[in-house]
Amino acid sequence: MGLDLTALGLSTDESAFYLLLLDRQAASSATLAEEWAPERESVGSLLRSLQVKGLVTTLAGLPVRHAAIAPDVALDNLARVREQQITAARAHVHELTERWRRVGRATIPAELIEIIVGREATSQRSEQIQRSATEEVLIIDAPPYAGPAVENPHELEVLPAGTVRYRCLYDRSSLEVPGKLASINRLTAIGEEARVAADLPMKLVMGDQAVAMVSLESAPASITAALVVHPSALLNSLRLLFEATWRSAFPMRNAEDARQQLGTLDSTSRELTELENQIIPLLVTGMTDQAIGRQLGLAERTIQRKVRTIMTSLGVTNRLQLGLRLAQQGWGP
Repeated sequence: MGLDLTALGLSTDESAFYLLLLDRQAASSATLAEEWAPERESVGSLLRSLQVKGLVTTLAGLPVRHAAIAPDVALDNLARVREQQITAARAHVHELTERWRRVGRATIPAELIEIIVGREATSQRSEQIQRSATEEVLIIDAPPYAGPAVENPHELEVLPAGTVRYRCLYDRSSLEVPGKLASINRLTAIGEEARVAADLPMKLVMGDQAVAMVSLESAPASITAALVVHPSALLNSLRLLFEATWRSAFPMRNAEDARQQLGTLDSTSRELTELENQIIPLLVTGMTDQAIGRQLGLAERTIQRKVRTIMTSLGVTNRLQLGLRLAQQGWGP
């Protein structure tokens, strides 16, 4: 696939013609026309439009020849103009939103809900919802997944800035998906607040309590059909469902949290090892020894042995006591 400069405001033909000019010295219109497909926009029209946009210059002398202006000058200027246009458009977003609301859409039931169909369309709308949020994004993440576990690109972009809060609920079964736990750990390390609950009923993304998208299928591998919900009783209900589940869910913590919370217990006869500190956050989410072993690349028997060692170190004799002990140290919901 060749270079595409349409993001800078060029048409497909303008982009291709400028690249054609880049690959040769100055040439006349007639020479360029011989190399240009006849079914495309005329050479004369393209030369005029590219000259207006500062990408082509006409040289003195006869025959008249045309040449591309150096990209580091021409494209940089074009990009700067494009950025200024985008900034100006964004400045009107609030005003346009108010105009959109004044039409009275909130009183039209049919416009409180949109139906989005297609994997690309739903993915794009999810990103739009996140980009529109200025305070908080809420996510319910549950398997199955269409492919390998990957981080949310927009979340990776905004989390380090700390301008938008991300709270994510993960279905417990997602922790058993290869690579998912590592992905969650990377996100929580840069600011995501994550909790784990069992049997989450849907996939959801909500921005600023203003709009939400929820999957239509009960257990889709990827969201290919979804409802987009605008301010309404349904949107309020989705928010209440999230908050109720959040309160009862187990916080996702890492080995460093375990070390800080358990390392100074009076009943601890020895300092826990790095592996034991990795096991504890997974234990409190309700994962089985087998699932923990898969995530850490260890045999189930090894995990069982390490759990018994942790119980001894914390002065308890069974898993019930271990759960109570960990809850006392703030590991509960």
